[in-house]
Amino acid sequence: MKNKSCDTNRPIHLARQDAFLEKATQVFRACLADAPYKQRAQQIDTTLDCLQSAVEHGALAANTTHTSPLEAPFLLFIRMVLFDLYSVRVIMENEHALKDRKSPLWQFLHRNGKANEVVSFARGGEQLLQDVAHLFGMVEAPFRDIQKTLAEGMNANDRERYQRAYDGLKRHLQTKTHQRGFTPGRIFSPTLEMKYG
Repeated sequence: MKNKSCDTNRPIHLARQDAFLEKATQVFRACLADAPYKQRAQQIDTTLDCLQSAVEHGALAANTTHTSPLEAPFLLFIRMVLFDLYSVRVIMENEHALKDRKSPLWQFLHRNGKANEVVSFARGGEQLLQDVAHLFGMVEAPFRDIQKTLAEGMNANDRERYQRAYDGLKRHLQTKTHQRGFTPGRIFSPTLEMKYG
């Protein structure tokens, strides 16, 4: 059911969705470079937080009376990227723990000198990160098309409100030195309610 009370803020939510998605893409590209585990994990956490924020604002914008038929599938795709990247993050965390002799996972598998073989995943975190990079590449053109279509459908007042919100959040995200971390409950609880088809 559409929510008329969200109609007033639709341009704001669209602007925030777009700014968060652009920031997620920017940070994700940085985490593809060779970097220490901790730095890459922080970049992935920031990307997850931005993707989740984009989905939240996109869902609010899509819950209005006048939406594009492309918005719901677009949000489902972003949600898929979010879940895939979260899975990569968990695998990378476990791979790191399995290599660390101080880790409870490593200690469990190597108790009393047993299990000297190296534990690994069939597809490592690096390979899976490249898969997510492919998904980010796939979403760029549809994102720009939807962004253009939605902007063209706004009246002058809504376009101005969109631009102010977009510019303000972009500025804030550029100057923000400490990114909010992700929490699995924030990612999975509200987003699981979204349905395919």
